[in-house]
Amino acid sequence: MHSTEVYPLTTRFRPDGSIVVGYVANARGNDALELAGFLANGTESEIVVVMVLPETRAGNEESQAELDRWKNVALKRLPKERIVSVEFRYASSEARGLIDAAEQHDAAQIVIGAAAGRLMRKFSVGSTANALLHSSPVPVALAPRGFRAPDGRAARITGIYGTRPGSEAVIGRTVQRAIDRDIPLRLISLVQVDLIRPSEIREVADEAREFGGRHLEAQAVGMLDSGRAVIEIAEGKDFEDALAQVDWLEDEFALLGSSRLGGGRSVFLGSRAHRILRTLPVPVVVIPSDLRGPEAYEAPAAAL
Repeated sequence: MHSTEVYPLTTRFRPDGSIVVGYVANARGNDALELAGFLANGTESEIVVVMVLPETRAGNEESQAELDRWKNVALKRLPKERIVSVEFRYASSEARGLIDAAEQHDAAQIVIGAAAGRLMRKFSVGSTANALLHSSPVPVALAPRGFRAPDGRAARITGIYGTRPGSEAVIGRTVQRAIDRDIPLRLISLVQVDLIRPSEIREVADEAREFGGRHLEAQAVGMLDSGRAVIEIAEGKDFEDALAQVDWLEDEFALLGSSRLGGGRSVFLGSRAHRILRTLPVPVVVIPSDLRGPEAYEAPAAAL
């Protein structure tokens, strides 16, 4: 079963923070660069390309020719009109170096390529992604294997949430980013039919509408065209089955919440989010568990 409801939106613009990209000289690094350019399109975000080198090489002279080659390869994959900087830093791990860079640059998010999976455009969480998805203080964006940025900005942003507490973080962030980017949004509620009674499904959509309505009313400066905000209920015997019924655009990306077990302002990917992540065919941004409430969406630089 798959149902859809449509609601109007309001619009507002605000500046975006920088995007830190974890670059490595391979296909995974290229995927990350493609996604960074795609996410930055339609925003004022500066892209900071970061290549993390082992601490064991900190005292050695790096080949300047090699560093220049890596830098030039990275720059060729990013929009020429975008403000881009490239830096090399030493750290105990790639994840540690990227988190340090994100904190130094007050980044809105970290972008990386997922490890290669068995199927094209499927996610496989490698060691760097796993570390970031359990410790990053900012949202983490993952590019599927072989991702190539579509022309133009994103056509839609989709927030995926369930019935557990904390869904407001995903709902609110999706609504806010759609407003900032002036693009359509979709909220997808995943329902396992063996875990929730059919009579409760309606309540999920009602809650999402109420949450979005309150914040949209508080921030409204105009109305988007009718039909640009969609709430969908996807049911299945499990999350994978429910997601299999969902249609995706080639030029959209998804938002996914992290577990509240992480505590504080950090990402912590739980077992349910892992299962959802491995099923998605589009880029996904995993947001920290405490990005919720109106104060989070009214910050000077939104954190998606």
